[in-house]
Amino acid sequence: MKAWKFILLALAVIALLWLLNPERAIERNEPGLVEIVYLAESGPEAGSVEEAMRDFEAQSRAAHQENPAQPIYKIIKGQTASRDPTADPTRFLVSAAGGMPPDLILFDRYAVSEWAARGAFTKLDDFVARESSNPALDAIRPENFYKSCWDEVIYENPTTGGRGIYGIPERVDDRALFYNKDLLKRAGFVDANGEAQPPRTWEELEQMAVKLTEHDARGRITQLGFAPNFGNAWLYLYSWMNGGQVMSDDRRHCTLNSPAVVQALEWMTRVYDSLGGAQKEFAFEGTAQSGQRSAPPGELDLFVQGKVAMKIDGYWTFPEVLAQYGQNLNYAVTLPPLPAGAADKENNAYSWVSGWCYAIPSTARQKEGAWELLKFMCSQHAREIIGESERLRLQSIGRIYVPTQNANRHINEWAFHRYIASDPAIPAKLRDGIKLLNDLIDTSPFRPVTPVGQLLFTEQKRATENAIFHKMSAQEALNESTTVVQDALNRALSPARGVIVPWKYFLAIYFLLLVGAAVGIYLWETRIYRARAPSRKRTIDYDYEQEHEFLIKGTRSSYLRSQWAGGWLCASPWIIGFILFTGGPILFAIVASFCDYDILNPARFVGLANYRWMFTRDPLFWKVIGNTLYMVIGIPLGMALSLAIALLLNLEVRGVAVWRTFFYLPSIVPAVASSILWIWIFNPRIGLLNNVLAAFGIHGPNWLQDEHTSKIALILMGLWSAGGGMIVWLA
Repeated sequence: MKAWKFILLALAVIALLWLLNPERAIERNEPGLVEIVYLAESGPEAGSVEEAMRDFEAQSRAAHQENPAQPIYKIIKGQTASRDPTADPTRFLVSAAGGMPPDLILFDRYAVSEWAARGAFTKLDDFVARESSNPALDAIRPENFYKSCWDEVIYENPTTGGRGIYGIPERVDDRALFYNKDLLKRAGFVDANGEAQPPRTWEELEQMAVKLTEHDARGRITQLGFAPNFGNAWLYLYSWMNGGQVMSDDRRHCTLNSPAVVQALEWMTRVYDSLGGAQKEFAFEGTAQSGQRSAPPGELDLFVQGKVAMKIDGYWTFPEVLAQYGQNLNYAVTLPPLPAGAADKENNAYSWVSGWCYAIPSTARQKEGAWELLKFMCSQHAREIIGESERLRLQSIGRIYVPTQNANRHINEWAFHRYIASDPAIPAKLRDGIKLLNDLIDTSPFRPVTPVGQLLFTEQKRATENAIFHKMSAQEALNESTTVVQDALNRALSPARGVIVPWKYFLAIYFLLLVGAAVGIYLWETRIYRARAPSRKRTIDYDYEQEHEFLIKGTRSSYLRSQWAGGWLCASPWIIGFILFTGGPILFAIVASFCDYDILNPARFVGLANYRWMFTRDPLFWKVIGNTLYMVIGIPLGMALSLAIALLLNLEVRGVAVWRTFFYLPSIVPAVASSILWIWIFNPRIGLLNNVLAAFGIHGPNWLQDEHTSKIALILMGLWSAGGGMIVWLA
């Protein structure tokens, strides 16, 4: 191929890719138009939220008609900034790093401080100050919000003392004790009037948990009285109940291993042991057949099924579960019990609050427009649009609408009176429970505002599991987690001061490496030759081509005049993809491993510090290595099994084609179907595998819910599809 033909072909491919590149149509010709990119919530309320946003756009157009200086706002709605309940902000991080950040996002409140410490969010103090003279009850003023919600979005740097508001609270949820009145009455836990009497202290709760828990003939739990982490309480709540703190007042020291927290975890462990162990309790929870432990949807909820007597759970249980599926359940809600004597110490830690907030990224392009949208979404008018839309949607399918809790005190009270207190269709048990949780918001604690909030949440969970499964004592588990959190906190408060890495040099070096590799390959394949053994002396008729045999025929001519060039041209899509999406990222990761780099801030060279920490202090590194080596076993096992099947089915026997089809079928079963199948097979209580083992007198393990057997279960799942490898061997 001629060089000019190659260049034309390359230009044509580039033009085609440019034409195929998806680009959002922008109404550039409309004067005064301002686009606001909003990463909003997903789920059932998404359609109602879009109705509110359309109203905001209509209001801006009306204002523009009256005053052309006012902008016309158009909202570009994206998916939520979080992938899971712990606010993993992958989408937000990628958009910010790629230079296309949203203007407004909905973010988990407890995670805001961590990202504010990294410079990800705009300080909103100046915006809030503008609202100081706004007399409206839904205006964004601190006194209009519950204190527990407002304080959670205020971050104060422990090192510099800098303080600021980095989010505006929106929805909120707190916790309480839900109990099944019928189960308590049946067990004899009643007051003088014969009504169900819930526990008032930890000691009573522990005794009732044991008495209300029932087992079958095999020792498996069939009815759960109470488990500390069934629902949504976590070690946080029990620590606060016991007068403990997980972070010091100055936010410089992690106090997860303080005596009060240790005592709380020891109590949790003791309760699990009295039920027969955490393994049995987790196996019972697995009967819900839900991907999210202890929070299955709808009729699958174990509390709705009457299989759980008591649980500490969040407000969302009302709108998502009890209002829709708990009409026939005789339940009530009350304050969670405190340790004996704690009530005398004016301890108000009956609950804890969490929730979401609106935040404006520090690199947002339309901060003024984002603030206007934020104010609107926090207004009572917006909540009314969303509420009415949701009410009509649910009533159309015969269900009850229960609004979410709102961080604005006045909006929350308005929503309660509008949709709960004044609606005769709302059962009294539902109304009383909602009122109780609303009353708890103001005095409930919240997770510490710290740059390591997400890690702290993860570590308290890990310490809890280490203790209740008796991998460590409560003190040892909390000591280990405290060390991990404190190390991260020290790094956050005293960031690395190494040299800033100039990425332009990395790009230049990478380019030179690519050029060098291309030149080297070219010279190797077009200039290196094998010399034949000399058969005669060089004479006047010496023939160079006969004396030397080039590796690639025709390569003494121009660069693109051979089949060699055609081969490289055909391979060029893969080569380009490797250079852009594999080779570059690999080298970048190697360089980044020697840096302190969080994507939002410049990378600083720290030498081998990351590797020293990984080998000496990272609690998960060696576990990851062990898990990887363990899972490698599945590869030769799968190959051996597929080879064995292929050898058996390579025999000339009648019906061999049918048998080959049977063995190959698992490889083409849809992933969703196979997932449901294996969840049922590995269910520790009602699963096929454990029932087969029980027939031989063997007590089956928890399989996917046990770290010791989960890897074996995954290998077995892989062997099930060995028929795919069988086809390769037969070919």
